[in-house]
Amino acid sequence: MKYRNLASTVLLAVSLSSSAAFAVPTADTSPTELPKIPYASLTSGRALRVWFDDALGLLREAQALEKEGKLAEALEKYRDALRIEPYTNTYAEVGLAEARAGNLLACARNLQTAIQPWTPHYPMVRPIELLREVYTYCKKDLGNIAIKINVPDVRVTIDGEDIREWPYFAEIHVEPGKHTIKAKKDSYWVNQTEVEVGPGERKPLSIAMQPKYETHFIGFSRPVNFTVNASLSTAGAKDDQPTWPRNLMIASSVGLAVGLGGLVTGLVMRDDTSSAWTGVAVGGGILGALSIGGLGIGIASRPSPPPPNVIITPQIAKDGGGVQLAGTLE
Repeated sequence: MKYRNLASTVLLAVSLSSSAAFAVPTADTSPTELPKIPYASLTSGRALRVWFDDALGLLREAQALEKEGKLAEALEKYRDALRIEPYTNTYAEVGLAEARAGNLLACARNLQTAIQPWTPHYPMVRPIELLREVYTYCKKDLGNIAIKINVPDVRVTIDGEDIREWPYFAEIHVEPGKHTIKAKKDSYWVNQTEVEVGPGERKPLSIAMQPKYETHFIGFSRPVNFTVNASLSTAGAKDDQPTWPRNLMIASSVGLAVGLGGLVTGLVMRDDTSSAWTGVAVGGGILGALSIGGLGIGIASRPSPPPPNVIITPQIAKDGGGVQLAGTLE
């Protein structure tokens, strides 16, 4: 049975800091020339275990085209294989091919994916030492942006190019110069930042995502009016009695009136308007139910007789296009 390098399933178990253990050597040991990169043996037993037939066929075609000097066609085949099987060994082959073609940024980004902390735990077609050496050469003159974001699973784009969801990488490689960084996530405002980075420079970037609060306005096809009145008689009340039952009853009576208004309005209007009226009716029913509970608690907790007399009188006037509610607390 073939082994597939399911890097994506291991991602969440690996911390960002652990990537330093598999980082390439320091700048002092960076190679000054591109190391010699031999072609992989795509007929070996290990290659047959690592790739499925479709991806393996594309890699063989790409390798044959590259040997013929047709670099553009070869790279397209390599990238097609990566789209089919986006796993560690495929990233390694594509990155090495990009290095042979002189595409250092593409090489660095692909090999960065291939050289992850989980890599040694999977069957590798290439020696990990070769991948690290080539990666070091490809990235040495690139800019590096070290991104930190206050929430996970944020999609990051650089100059419109989709990169990865943070925190997949601690650093993102870019060409030296000025770049536009965008961070996107559902229910959050898009964060856009301009960053300028020099060759070999590592620039930290902290991004604070802000939640998005949306307000929706519902247009009524006919006028709908709400009138809510609530009053509390203070006759017989004592100065030393707690006021929270009274306040709870006032709030509950108002909530009950508004909830009934929403319920009745939704039921009256839903036949000839959008489905939003169903939501209005449901919301009104829930608010009314909660208000009844609060009203009951307030009545039960009021310390002195007589108990309050609550009157809620709905007035429905469909022809007039509205609902009037009057609540009196005596």
